[in-house]
Amino acid sequence: MAHDLNTTFTFPNGRTVNRIGYGAMRLTGQPRNFGAYADWQGGIDLLRRARDLGVNHIDTARAYGPHENERLIADALVGDDGRYGGMFIASKGGVEKSATSISRDTTADTMKRHLEDSLASLRTDKIDLYYVHSPDGITPISESVAALEDMRQAGRIDMIGVSNVSRAQVEEALKVAPVAAVQNRFSPADARDGALEEMIDWLNDQGIAFVPHGPLGANPMKQGATVDPGEALRTLLARSPNILVIPGTTTLTHLEDNAAALAA
Repeated sequence: MAHDLNTTFTFPNGRTVNRIGYGAMRLTGQPRNFGAYADWQGGIDLLRRARDLGVNHIDTARAYGPHENERLIADALVGDDGRYGGMFIASKGGVEKSATSISRDTTADTMKRHLEDSLASLRTDKIDLYYVHSPDGITPISESVAALEDMRQAGRIDMIGVSNVSRAQVEEALKVAPVAAVQNRFSPADARDGALEEMIDWLNDQGIAFVPHGPLGANPMKQGATVDPGEALRTLLARSPNILVIPGTTTLTHLEDNAAALAA
């Protein structure tokens, strides 16, 4: 039953987050998640309400906007002391976006440059979790992750993640650095993918978080869940204790419903 599920997940370094987080991608200009969010103050209010509800895992990316989503999060959540308090911020690099196109570049130099961009936009000197957003198909994932490991050793990020990857790519990444999280599309609305299901179980055995994007079956370039949100979130959370959900929304009502999914 839902109330019997663990409500938190602890990373190998001891950092604990609530398993229901918030994916901030929708707080950008529409269509195509490009440009600044039209209701900037409304976005600030929503992010602060998420924090008040106990949502402490916020997921973003340099490409969302680009930059604008990270800047909105900073405006909403950076305190008077210049810090995020107990909030856990995850971002990503390696994807370039314009008003009409999306491209990937996960070379070492680009990963480091994108991370520096994210640090500036988020107004912080360290990001909790930084992902390789999506491998570019040319650069070995080990090279991209090694660049992030350089930045982790330099104190610029706390943990490394990889997104839109296969198990083989995760295994390659693990040869050069610890990987704390994997973010792939996964939803009860999607057709079953046996290899992905097996990877989730393997990641759980490794103590690695799995963070499904599109958990409610929505198209990443459009708004609207295709399944009942509460039921979908509870299904995902019951699937494996390493799953952290990050449903996105632009409304306070849906935010509150999502945050309460474990209590249903």
